[in-house]
Amino acid sequence: MQTRRAQIPERPFQMPDERPAGNGSLGRYAPEPFSPYMSQMKRILDLWLSMLIVVAVFPWLFPLLCLLVLLDTGWPVFFVQERVGLNGRIFNCYKFRTMKTRISGHPASISRLGRFLRDSKLDEIPQVFNVLSGKMSFVGPRPHMLSDHEAFSRMLGEQYHLRHLVKPGITGLAQIRGYEGRINTPHKLRGRVRLDLFYINNWSLGLELQIIFRTIWHIFKGILQWG
Repeated sequence: MQTRRAQIPERPFQMPDERPAGNGSLGRYAPEPFSPYMSQMKRILDLWLSMLIVVAVFPWLFPLLCLLVLLDTGWPVFFVQERVGLNGRIFNCYKFRTMKTRISGHPASISRLGRFLRDSKLDEIPQVFNVLSGKMSFVGPRPHMLSDHEAFSRMLGEQYHLRHLVKPGITGLAQIRGYEGRINTPHKLRGRVRLDLFYINNWSLGLELQIIFRTIWHIFKGILQWG
């Protein structure tokens, strides 16, 4: 089966040397793909964390969330959407369903349970399957749906596609810095992409673990806010 790819320029893009202050520029980052050693380190960490979650969390939390979503919004319990990943490859990204069933004449809305799942980031748990399959990593630029990918590409040009040099992540530097959720302004888009490129350009195991631990803290904080 031929792999589908989103439109990405074939010619590598070099960031400008200048970094104008205060205009929302993406800066001087011109990242390269991860070295084989870095990629192997990330993959080992991804598999270790995935197996830890599958063994310690999935047996009790996964069926509980599936049951709650089924009672709240009905079948199916998973929301599957095509996203853009490494090198522009298109893949199916999994999440727990958070929207109520669309009624004729009325737009779909987020259920109360769905709001909790989104605020606590628990709706992202099924993406562990994406990590196990190698389509995603725990940490990396968040994958965008196809329509957003095309719109953001028009807004930022070739700069935007540098974030696809690595696998997309369940969480990322941009997310723990507050750039999460729907991107509805050019400022938010530039801020998210700037942090994505900084992460790629400055990757280290320490940075990876820091993002993971801060994400775990955000999850617990989101749960406690609903307590």
